[in-house]
Amino acid sequence: MKKLRVGIIGTEFGASVHVPILKLHEGFEVVALASVHRELKQEDVSHLSIGKRYQNWRQMLEAEELLDLVSVTSIPALHKEMALAAIDRHMNVWCEKPLGMHASETLAMLTAEKRNERRGFVHFQWRLTPVRRKVRELLASQVLGQIQHVKFQGSFSGYALLTTSRRGWEGQQKAGGGMLNAIGSHMLDSLMWWLDARITEVNAQLKLAVPSFEDANGMEQRDAEDGFTINGTLEGGTTFNMDFFQAAVRGTGWEVEIYGTKGTLRVRQDAELELSYGGAYEKVELEQVRPPQSLSSPASLYYSGVYPMIEGIYQSLMYGRENRDLPTFRDGHRVQCVLDAVRRSSAERSLVNVAYV
Repeated sequence: MKKLRVGIIGTEFGASVHVPILKLHEGFEVVALASVHRELKQEDVSHLSIGKRYQNWRQMLEAEELLDLVSVTSIPALHKEMALAAIDRHMNVWCEKPLGMHASETLAMLTAEKRNERRGFVHFQWRLTPVRRKVRELLASQVLGQIQHVKFQGSFSGYALLTTSRRGWEGQQKAGGGMLNAIGSHMLDSLMWWLDARITEVNAQLKLAVPSFEDANGMEQRDAEDGFTINGTLEGGTTFNMDFFQAAVRGTGWEVEIYGTKGTLRVRQDAELELSYGGAYEKVELEQVRPPQSLSSPASLYYSGVYPMIEGIYQSLMYGRENRDLPTFRDGHRVQCVLDAVRRSSAERSLVNVAYV
């Protein structure tokens, strides 16, 4: 099997998740790792057995001219700059979500991808987990009939963490922090992918329950949301409610409810799926995907979604095989258009039509 040469930008999530999972696939060879903005300490990444390590991501792109794929795992504010630099060197890109900071950025990335005849992929890995793929399969088979409404909710026990530690860039809007980008982008992507429809309008509220934190180093002021509520409509008239809250003392986790004219589908904790056609809920069996024992945390937690993604990327780059389940720059741009509308709706306290530029 021919190996594709990969360069990783990012020594945190990229090094701890992308690198070990890519190494499990015989079609990829991770040849270089670059830091985003800080000194790359050799002892921090020595266990990864990567031959070339760079203190600066631009140095890596300039030196590694034969990279087939560049993995971008920086803060969202740097995605556009990094992705365009790689694409303009005729490298394919696998970028963390959200794809950019606003739709003008993601549109520029789409344009560059087409101009240079490269491929861009977005790390919406949760759509490829067994439970979310099964949801799509069931909806496509129309066992629920016409979909009327979707409730997609999550709450997590983050209050203690938010009140005892710094959020860093994750608490700053200018860096691309906040739960709308971190979690909402995944939720919006899965919703539109499940129903094969775009969101047409939103009425949203962004929440900031814990706006500051103080320790011996001073006060950290935060302006990026730690929760959100979005009500909206998709093409075809399906309505939805999406709610996420990080700052609960005791959260309840994930729950999805999808209501159709023939039945109701329910997903609990993103792991258990049930169907009802008017009577009791019946459990739906799911494919069991277990990470290799050699894979440690945090990579093992992402394996069920990330490994199918890199297999899809390999098939796309090597053989040109199209896979509608593989999230691309076009999906990232579509989600970004909705994110822009959500932020505008919250700021204006109004119903906003989504503009797909």
